[in-house]
Amino acid sequence: MQKVTQAAHLDDNLIDTRNLSDRVYDYLTDRILEGSIAYGEKMIPKLIAEKLNVSITPVRDAIKRLEVEGIITVHPRSNSAVKMPTRSSMLDAFEMREMFEKYALEKIYRSLTHQDLDNMKLYIKQMDTCLPINNVESRMSEYVKYDQLFHQEFCILAGNINLLKMYRTNMLQLNIAMTFRAGIEPDMEQVNRDHRMIFELLLKNSHKAVEVLMRHLNQCRLNMIEGQLFKSLP
Repeated sequence: MQKVTQAAHLDDNLIDTRNLSDRVYDYLTDRILEGSIAYGEKMIPKLIAEKLNVSITPVRDAIKRLEVEGIITVHPRSNSAVKMPTRSSMLDAFEMREMFEKYALEKIYRSLTHQDLDNMKLYIKQMDTCLPINNVESRMSEYVKYDQLFHQEFCILAGNINLLKMYRTNMLQLNIAMTFRAGIEPDMEQVNRDHRMIFELLLKNSHKAVEVLMRHLNQCRLNMIEGQLFKSLP
């Protein structure tokens, strides 16, 4: 099965000269997804351009695109900040997430090979190392990163670059629920069991993987809406 190449995870000094606006956009969205750019934090184009060693034009283009997508708010003097979501926007984004992931899994589960699932297997191993039961102190932000990569892999394997782009944009709306733990504390052992069950069912090309995924996502949504941070949003 042919994969769609995942959007580049760019190191600070490795911006390619081709399609700079797109690459700066990918860089900024990755930083928001992983939580290193927090909600309400200022994004100053000049400083970003200096950090990435590019001109200010592609940075402004990338920021404009994020503004159009409703991810950031542009303030006077061209300073920007990641927009705080509303309860409605988060619920809408979660509904879209369910649609994207279910569609992708429905499309691919019959034809997956063991080799196709190598990345998922790696992400599960990485999540294992971040669980509180294996560490004195939980590395939750790192766990969230691999959790997101695990779920994003469904859309990558679906082989549709537009689906992947829409999925990544939509996930920005939910970042606060995962990276900043807006919901109640989940049962991490159950979360891990769900991931392993989905993986094992996909190894068998079983449609039950879709059923487990939808149950898993429904529980994620319930955890989110029960959180105090979620309830405090407008």
